[in-house]
Parts: sequence; C-alpha cells; structure tokens
Amino acid sequence: MPSREDLLQRLTCLQPALRHRFRATIPPEARLRMQETMEEVTASQLEALTLLHQGGPGLSMHQLAVALSITPSSATQLVDRLVKLGLVERLREDEDRRLVRVQLSEAARRRFEELMRLHLRGLAAATEPLSDADLETLVGLLARIAQPAVVGCAG
Repeated sequence: MPSREDLLQRLTCLQPALRHRFRATIPPEARLRMQETMEEVTASQLEALTLLHQGGPGLSMHQLAVALSITPSSATQLVDRLVKLGLVERLREDEDRRLVRVQLSEAARRRFEELMRLHLRGLAAATEPLSDADLETLVGLLARIAQPAVVGCAG
C-alpha cells in the first residue's frame, strides 16, 4: 500500500488533469458564453456568487466573510464591486437594520443558473465512468474534506 505522502503527491498530480477533464466536457461555444457572461468577475467574486447561489435567500455579510475566509471589511469591498456590476443586492433585516444580507440580483441568478446547467452537464460527462455508488462515495469523501467550509450544499 502506498504511503500517505505518496498518495498526497498523486492527488496533487491529478488536480491539473481533473481540471482539464472537467473543462474539456464543456462545449467550446458554452465555454465562450460563460466567459462573456462573467468576464468582469474575478475568481474571488465568482466564489462569492457561487456561495450566494447555494445559500438560498442570501447570506449575512458575516456568513459570507467566514465562508470565503476573508475579513468583514474585505467582504464589504467584494460585495461593493458586485453591487456595482449589478450582480448582487444588499437587503437590510426589518427586525434589526444593522444586519445586512446579500443575495444575487435576479439578472445574476438567471445567468448563474445557466452557467450551473453547463457546469453540471460537464460534471455529468466527466464522471460518467463512475457508477452511481462510486460517485456517491466520491462526493461523500470530498464533503468530508471540505467541512466545515461548505455553505448551502445539501448532503
């Protein structure tokens, strides 16, 4: 049996191939549409949008900062840029006006759902060699690694 270090090195070597495999399953025209749709969005902003999409009715600024592992002031700056792009909106809680929730704008939600459909189609093609049981095992193992950082992922 390989050592843990050998397995971790193999996992590191597999990461670029996995990214390539997932990208290769998305048709070129769909990839172009994705790039055009989100061309002004940075990787950090895309991660925030993904969390907001998964987070249901929105996340508090604190929840967003914790999920992104950034300071509250950095989360505020990130959200400010997304508001300017028309991708998110801030909502004040009626009970406590100091609490601010952030959610995707309706336009961003529609665009993001289209991107998610393309992404899921790519994931389905990339994981086709796996049985349903193998896929369930893979998802379970990745979820264990991701805990407690996972926000809004039903399991």
